Amino acid sequence: MDQLIELVPFLQEQKSEIKILALQHLSGVSGDQAARDVLKQTNIIALLLRLVGDENNVINRHALTILINLCQDAEMLSDIVKRNIVPRLVDGTTDMKNKLAEIYSMLLSNITHTKEGCTQLLQYGRELEGFYILKLAQQLTNDSSVPSSSALANGGNWVINILLNITQIEEGRNILLNAEHGILVSLLPLLTSKSVLKRRGAMGIIRNCCYSTVHHQYLLSPEIDILTKMLLMIRGPNTLEDDEMEGMNELLKNKPEQASIDREEDKKVRQMIIEALIFLTSLKSTRKTLRDRKVYPIVRNYHLVEKDEKIGEDIEKVVEMLIRDEDESAADTHKNFKIDDPNEDDDASNIEEI
Repeated sequence: MDQLIELVPFLQEQKSEIKILALQHLSGVSGDQAARDVLKQTNIIALLLRLVGDENNVINRHALTILINLCQDAEMLSDIVKRNIVPRLVDGTTDMKNKLAEIYSMLLSNITHTKEGCTQLLQYGRELEGFYILKLAQQLTNDSSVPSSSALANGGNWVINILLNITQIEEGRNILLNAEHGILVSLLPLLTSKSVLKRRGAMGIIRNCCYSTVHHQYLLSPEIDILTKMLLMIRGPNTLEDDEMEGMNELLKNKPEQASIDREEDKKVRQMIIEALIFLTSLKSTRKTLRDRKVYPIVRNYHLVEKDEKIGEDIEKVVEMLIRDEDESAADTHKNFKIDDPNEDDDASNIEEI
């Protein structure tokens, strides 16, 4: 392992061939913690960051790959975050011509697993606050016009995860929920994406945003109407009685083809829908809205067919809040949940390595 220390200076070589040989070897071992412990003794992070954006794509790719792997170590991740790499990663992620856009987005996703990384991306309190988020959201909304085989399209799965990461802090939720920016509105179509990763990411963003009670009125407004969009995903084939549909959005009422309409197939997306509904029941005013819009018959029918025990228990919490006497306090219901990665068991949401 000590030979790794001798390899690091070769990253400064003028000859590309020598530099690439060093990078290839370091790339192969950088996923190993023992190797990372040795590399901590060097200035490898500073040297790698100088190579990000190199005109030689082989050099650039290896440098990004090693940095992604080094993020597995909390100390090295913290060091990378402090070195102002975010602007270059955003540019690389959103560059339509960049063949390495996906790898750029993977590193940016890792960096936004830290609060400092999120804060840098948000540019919170600065003149261009939210500008990077707008660029990333625009990439996702333009995804349909990008060939599915391109690096930019593949990077979209990481971009949705980046936006999910920033909603784990209040500052990130504030920017996404800024009506003037319209970022959340632009992401809503992803709830019906064919990509399960994008559906999970979009629903995770919405779930996290529902944690902010100050924004409940906006989330339930006609402009967003997140309630209808979530309920459509769990509405299913059941036929409702006329009185059960009074006050319900027209999109949720019985349709001629109702019997053939399926619920969301992904368990994690369904789990996040129910968690979002729990957050929305934390205020008396929003509980009234949920009752008026006839949430109860939909979640009641869904409860009868949901096989996952944890989701079933959470549905019961929603039902309890909707039918209980308003003299009973429910203000602290949402505090039983934490804002975290909804895909925490999936590779797509954890700090990534290659």
